[in-house]
This record gives sequence, structure tokens and C-alpha cells, in this order.
Amino acid sequence: MLKAYYADFKRYLPLLFTLTSRDVKLKYRRSILGIVWSILNPLLIMIVMTQVFTYLLRVPPPDVPFAVFYIVGATLFNFFSEATNMSMSSIIGNSALIKKVYIPKYIFPLEKCLFSLVNMLFSMIAVVIVMSYYIITGEVVLSFKIFLFFIPMGFCFFFTVGMSLILSAMTVYFRDMLHLWGVILTVWMYLTPIIYGVNIIENTPLMWVVRCNPLYYFTTAFRDVLIYGVFPSTANLLISFFFCIVTLSIGGLIFKKAQDRFILHI
Repeated sequence: MLKAYYADFKRYLPLLFTLTSRDVKLKYRRSILGIVWSILNPLLIMIVMTQVFTYLLRVPPPDVPFAVFYIVGATLFNFFSEATNMSMSSIIGNSALIKKVYIPKYIFPLEKCLFSLVNMLFSMIAVVIVMSYYIITGEVVLSFKIFLFFIPMGFCFFFTVGMSLILSAMTVYFRDMLHLWGVILTVWMYLTPIIYGVNIIENTPLMWVVRCNPLYYFTTAFRDVLIYGVFPSTANLLISFFFCIVTLSIGGLIFKKAQDRFILHI
């Protein structure tokens, strides 16, 4: 059975890349700044957040400059947020195509995840710019372990694909998910140490909630290799792998069971 699924996936791989390329071109069409905006946007938001949380709200700073701490964590979370948001309506948005020809329906949420991954890779240029500044000032130490960033990024990608399969299937039957997910993401963001260090909540009951958050482990590993120049702990890697496998498996099962009835609801 797995061999048949792989053959089916391989057959539609060119379509997957074509759809991803189309979305990238559509996003930057008639844009004066084009791809540059994917670099400027996280930089501008980082500047605003740094000013607000460092000087206005006076949030206790982590052990590294807030700007680099924030942009590294936010880049990963923004990928998850964008990919899941777009994947939710991917089946509904392609209903005309689904009704006309046979295409494996998982291609559509997967394509949105790939498109968001491309956007995140562009945003990584902004991360490089910020880190380069603090490396020059000596506040962040350069390490060759930064090239291991693809490990936590990969974990986050596969976890996001699993979540996207679940959400895209649910949205076909429950359109209210399009509105509810925005609220859930807001709560999820505050439960992920993006604008604060875990040292603030380490001895509070909230820490137990944060430890149940998969994105906590992904962002921690992402910062470990990029900012601190250390390899993620074995516990972090095992927990990250566990969340990926479980979410991807559940997402695949839910989507496979629901997809045959999509045509009746789109």
C-alpha cells in the first residue's frame, strides 16, 4: 500500500511544484518591492516589537539581545501560522478543480505548506541580517552549528503538514474553523516563548502548559542552533520527532477517511 501511495505522490509531484510556483508568482505580482518585502516585513515587525517590549513594557530580556531572540522564534511560528491558515481553505478554494479532474486531495494543503516554507526561507535572510549585526557587535557568537537549522525547521514542517491535513478536512465540514483558528493561533502564540524567555515562567504552573506545546520544542531547538550554537538536546529531538510522527499520522488518517465525502460538501 505504501508503495502505491508513493507512486501516486511521485506522479503528481510536478503538479505540486507548479501550484507552489504559481502561488509564489501571484503573491509578488504587481508588487514594487516583490520578494524584498518578505525580508523587510519581519525586520520592520522586529523593530516595533523590540521597541515595545524592551523600552515600553520593559519585559525582562533573555540572555541574548531581544531582537535576535524574537526574530528567530517568530520566523518559525509565522511559518506555522501562515501554512495552517492557508491550508484550511485549500480544499474549498480548489473545489472547481476537484470536481472536474482527479487529483489527490492532500496535494492542496501540502502545496500551501510548501509555499509557506518558501516564504520562510526568504524570511531567513532577515534573520541572517539581524544575526550578522549582533555577531559583529560580539553579542552573539558565530558557530558552524547554525547550518543545522534545517533539523528543527524540518520537524516544524512535518508537524505543520499534519496539522494542515486535519484543519483542511475539518474546514470542509465546519466552516466556523476559519474564524476559530485565528483565536486559537493567538493563544498558541502566547503559549510559545517567542516574546519572552522561559525563565520568566519556569517556576509557575504555566510552564507545564508550555511543555505540552510542540512549537516550544521546535523554537527552542531553532534558537539552540542559530543563536547559541549548540546541538539540540536528545530529549528535545525525541519529543519533536514524537510530535511530528503522531500529528502527521493522525492528520493522514483523518484526511484519508474524510476525503471521499469532500465532493458532497464543497
